[in-house]
Amino acid sequence: MTKQKKEKRKRVNKAIHNAGFKVESEVKQSIAGQKAEHRSVDTGRFINSVNTKLGDMVSYVVSNLPYSKYLEYGTSKITARKHFRNSLARKKPEIRRDIQTALD
Repeated sequence: MTKQKKEKRKRVNKAIHNAGFKVESEVKQSIAGQKAEHRSVDTGRFINSVNTKLGDMVSYVVSNLPYSKYLEYGTSKITARKHFRNSLARKKPEIRRDIQTALD
């Protein structure tokens, strides 16, 4: 790989990692009730469980709590909160711009 391609790849990888941190922040604001979704804070375990895992050209925003999927997708007794999906949707235009800037 040429030096230019390596530099571009490095910039894009950094933009992807930054995107993960931006979505993580948005998810935490959503859980805290600062966005359109219902507040999901009781003990603070859920909001504190949200973190970003970084890889080569990938970022994952996750929660390791077993009940996080029930809050996100809902159950027969709990309506879906959609913290992760809505946060990603809100941040998508900004993420696209950042990655495009890194590619240019």
